[in-house]
Amino acid sequence: MSQLKPALLIRGQWGLGDNILGRAFVKELAKVHTLYLETPWPEIYSDLELRFVRGQRNLRTQLKNISRQPATRWVPAPRCALRVVNYTGRELPAMNIPRALARCFGCQADWASWDLPDWGLPCPVKSDLPIAVIRPATLRHEWFNSARNPKPEYIGEIAEQLMATHTVISVADLDRDEFLVGTAPPAHLRFHSGELAVRELLTLIRNADVIVGGVGWIVPAAIALKVKCFVILGGHGAHNAPNVVTDPAMDLRLIEFAKPERFCLCSNMRHDCVKTIPDLRRQWLDFLAKVEPAPVDSLGTQRALAFIP
Repeated sequence: MSQLKPALLIRGQWGLGDNILGRAFVKELAKVHTLYLETPWPEIYSDLELRFVRGQRNLRTQLKNISRQPATRWVPAPRCALRVVNYTGRELPAMNIPRALARCFGCQADWASWDLPDWGLPCPVKSDLPIAVIRPATLRHEWFNSARNPKPEYIGEIAEQLMATHTVISVADLDRDEFLVGTAPPAHLRFHSGELAVRELLTLIRNADVIVGGVGWIVPAAIALKVKCFVILGGHGAHNAPNVVTDPAMDLRLIEFAKPERFCLCSNMRHDCVKTIPDLRRQWLDFLAKVEPAPVDSLGTQRALAFIP
């Protein structure tokens, strides 16, 4: 008779990026536990053997995704061993976010096998050109972190260059509680009202040639899906520096961080950080050199990422 696995309840983080990171640890725990997970993003774990618990918090985007779930998705929280995943800024930057999560989960991640489910969905956008996904700079009233955003014109500058070689798609979920900083970056298509649910959004990322934006969920999504990613840093470096949001054990070959001339290492989300990047063009070109060769289309034409002079 096989031995029953001990039950474990995980009260997880609610951010999308944290859940993409957390998947690496949940995969390990599900091997040895009958696992119950409180998360607003059950899609991230849909190919794993676990049970989902519906939590209660006042977070707009997360509650929106919970409302999309069928009632049968959720089970009551069991009375069993409990681990709470709740790293705070006090651990950073002495301990990066992946290692802080490892301490909370009580296990190590196998970053070599880190991935996301393949839901078998078609790409939500049909394009004859490579796809570039742009994440514009936004602010949320519920988590007002103006310090970490890059200058929005930098995102726009790279998006403008990609318009010549790619189908550029800008994604956000804007309403009165979340709004753009500056003007919207150039794009062929904009999904700015949360039109793409999480499965469609991450399927778009999976099919993208490159992603451009500030620090956020695009960082773990790009690494897990092995997609090129150019991250433009702003400030708030104590919590958002490259060595804080990633770990050396991850495959970082396709990601690059464009740094301001004086990258601010503050921990104040409303600090007026100096975000100037005078050599953005050089850092972009260095990124292109790092991630080449470019893909070749059916006509044998090289569809390179480009910075048009």
